[in-house]
Amino acid sequence: MTITDSLYGKDVFLKVGNYNKNIFEAINEAKDFITRNHCPFLNIDISGLNMIDALKVCVLSSTFHFAKYANGKVKWFVKDERTKEQIELLKLDNVEIEIKRPKRNYTDFGESFVRKLSICR
Repeated sequence: MTITDSLYGKDVFLKVGNYNKNIFEAINEAKDFITRNHCPFLNIDISGLNMIDALKVCVLSSTFHFAKYANGKVKWFVKDERTKEQIELLKLDNVEIEIKRPKRNYTDFGESFVRKLSICR
């Protein structure tokens, strides 16, 4: 799990890596992080996980976070609409879900898009 603080000190960003063997390692890391740190607003990227593991991490970590911060929020970044719909069905009060967009570059705009570069002198 990768941890990044925001520039403003309010939000914390966690990225759950690929836990092929045991997803509960990721859940325990998230629980330990919530226990040790002040993080009422938490952003967690689970876009690298399959739907079942993403649901496990989301439900258990959100519940643990709610027990500590009843007025806090956890924003989850998922990989597709299907995972988002399944998490929304759970009606967790402290959860926001967003689909992670892929990084964009000039090829996304088509071949007719002219890329202009400026050189600073």
